[in-house]
Amino acid sequence: MNSSNAEWLVIDAGAGYALSVMDAETSSLRADVTANVRRGMQLCAPTLWRYELTSIFTKAIYFGQLTEVLAGQALALSSEIAITLVTPDDELVRQAYDWTLRLKRAAAYDSFYLALARRLDCMLWTTDRHLANAVAEPWIRYVGNMQQDPTSPEDHPKAAC
Repeated sequence: MNSSNAEWLVIDAGAGYALSVMDAETSSLRADVTANVRRGMQLCAPTLWRYELTSIFTKAIYFGQLTEVLAGQALALSSEIAITLVTPDDELVRQAYDWTLRLKRAAAYDSFYLALARRLDCMLWTTDRHLANAVAEPWIRYVGNMQQDPTSPEDHPKAAC
C-alpha cells in the first residue's frame, strides 16, 4: 500500500454498518463519506473490518434492530463499498498493542484502526463515542448518531459474548 499517492480515510466497522444500512439515521454519514470519496479520498480499514461488520449485522438481528432479510441486504451492500483492507504487518500489530495498553483496554480491535490511521497520517471516523473520547485527538471523528449502535456492548450486555 503506497500511502504517499493517496489521501486516506480510515473507517471502523460501525461506520461500515452505517454506510450499508439504508435508513434516515445513517444518511448524513453516507453523504459525508460520498462527498469525501468524490474529492479523491480513499476508504481504508484493517482486514478485521469485514469480520466485525459481519458480527454487527448478526448482533442487529439478535437484538431485533434488523430483520434477517434487511441484514442480509446490508451485508451484501457492504461488500460493494470501495475500501482498501490492510493486512496488519508486525509493526502495525505492535502499534495496535501499544494503543491498547495506552487506552487501558482489554481487547485490541479498535487499536488496529487507530494504528492504521496513524500510519497513514489520516482521519479515523468511528461510531464508537467511548473510543473517540478516550483518544481525544483531532484526527479521530465521532460519526455515530444512531439511536442504538449495535457495535456498543454497553447497549447490549450479551453483545460481548
